[in-house]
Amino acid sequence: MSSSRAASSQQAATRAVDLRSANAINVAFAESVTFRSGGQLYTWTFNGFDRRAVDVAKIAPAGFPTRPLVVQVGLNPANRR
Repeated sequence: MSSSRAASSQQAATRAVDLRSANAINVAFAESVTFRSGGQLYTWTFNGFDRRAVDVAKIAPAGFPTRPLVVQVGLNPANRR
């Protein structure tokens, strides 16, 4: 399976998260989320992190202002038994 990737456009996101005010983030597998911090935005699709915790700072573009925050990714529906 491929690792998570940046989405091709802001319109692909299912929701937006303001990193300055978020305390915890839970996303569904394959969900696209736009992260906002100040006036900057980036969109990420969580399609390769089945049931994992992902540090926002590790997926943010270089120079994007972040703070310690973890995203909990849900189970890939293809892996349900």
